[in-house]
Amino acid sequence: MKLVQSILTKNPCYTAGRKITVKGLMLHSVGCPQPKASVFINNWNSPSYDSACVHGFIDGNDGTVYQTLPWNHRGWHCGSGNKGSGNNTHVGVEMCEPACIKYTGGANFTCSDTAAAKAVAKRTYEAAVELFAYLCKQYNLNPTADGVIISHREGHSRGIASNHGDPEHLWKGLGLGYTMDGFRKDVKAAMGGAGTTEPENGGWFRVRKSWTDAKSQKGAFKVLANAKKCADENPGYSVYDESGKAVYGGSGSGSGFSPYLVQVSITDLNIRKGPGTNYGKTGKYTGKGVFTIVEEADGQGASRWGKLKSGAGWISLDYARRI
Repeated sequence: MKLVQSILTKNPCYTAGRKITVKGLMLHSVGCPQPKASVFINNWNSPSYDSACVHGFIDGNDGTVYQTLPWNHRGWHCGSGNKGSGNNTHVGVEMCEPACIKYTGGANFTCSDTAAAKAVAKRTYEAAVELFAYLCKQYNLNPTADGVIISHREGHSRGIASNHGDPEHLWKGLGLGYTMDGFRKDVKAAMGGAGTTEPENGGWFRVRKSWTDAKSQKGAFKVLANAKKCADENPGYSVYDESGKAVYGGSGSGSGFSPYLVQVSITDLNIRKGPGTNYGKTGKYTGKGVFTIVEEADGQGASRWGKLKSGAGWISLDYARRI
């Protein structure tokens, strides 16, 4: 996960300065065909934008999480219902939506490129899982407890939000297998370092010695239990999900590695093509933020190198603090 602070300091919600005790997290999707978080951030960071303000946006193009309010700040993200407002208790996060959909009325839409749209939805889902796991740890929340993690649609059913159908309408409309029950389970798994599960109709679990050693692959499985069995039967092998995250170390792997988050506090940390200064620079920097490390390795120029989940490359862990 890449987490970037982009606080909406000019929005009236921020300047109001009201705080909450965080009791839960509410998942939204933006309800329009716009994958770029920057569009919302630029439009909403204005004294005249007094109709809404959320705690974060997840970019549909690269999965970057932009924090737009302090987490314990009272947002304007869900309206209210007959039992009050989730704004008083829940952090609200918006997932951006694919550019190739077109709303035809209410929660109904058409899609001109289903594969591209599914990729955006998958990207934002996975980033949301990581973000919510991070926030549950920070605020000591149980992700599967009643009412802790809910969607905007579920908030309305509980009487604490306006009548919206997001984000389930997007997942269902694209034929994805995602559900809020599955999302809550994935957050719980991510908190334990187990990674996310794939929807029933997509994704593979690959059994390899390491993610980068594709030639060592023993097989690819739709069912995680079958992949685990294969890893157990092959000492030194682990199970990796679609993003390259190690989700299971076989009984003989001895790796014990679980993905984890790091905080980078400098703007110019180089991303390299491999674990060491003997590998070329990609030409990009991490910038300040929170990132997920999915693999570690020894290499020249640093005491330890970490591979970014985004696939952008490797960074020196000497300049990153584990959180």
